[in-house]
Amino acid sequence: MAITSTKGLTDLQSVFDKVKRVYYNEDPITDLGTLGTVDFELPVIEDSFNFDSGAASISYVKLTTGQKWANYITAGDPDITMQVASVDEEIAGLFMNAAGSAITGTSFTGQGYSTEIKKVTGALVLASEDGTKLIVLPNVEMIANPVIESGTPAYFNVQIMPKPNEDGADIILLNEATGA
Repeated sequence: MAITSTKGLTDLQSVFDKVKRVYYNEDPITDLGTLGTVDFELPVIEDSFNFDSGAASISYVKLTTGQKWANYITAGDPDITMQVASVDEEIAGLFMNAAGSAITGTSFTGQGYSTEIKKVTGALVLASEDGTKLIVLPNVEMIANPVIESGTPAYFNVQIMPKPNEDGADIILLNEATGA
């Protein structure tokens, strides 16, 4: 028996090869036409971006005969993280609450921060290595904690929770338009 497919492998060859750049926007993205302008690029440590939307948990109801009668599906918990390596005032202020007045009058300037949990909202845009694909998380909540350890620069370990946008999408996959 011969099998004929309406879509061949070459028709489906669209691969997001790896995250090259991560952009942050303070507001959720409701209009994809505004993707040309985002607030800033996050300095994410190479190979630290991890996106796993979480495998579903399936529970089966079986009869004494062994027949599967029904199943119940529970969505998995997402595991989406990245490490942002910067102690720049804008990045620190994004992930931590400022505490006290700005410090000036010495050969150093800066700001104190609280390490209490701060929830950050907005949107993330992930660009592929070859620049032809984008993954947009149009509405996210992020929680970060500062990490200072031997052998690495200081960084923020960021946990990301995607939320549905007004259309119900919590992830948008974009391919470069042909002829663009």
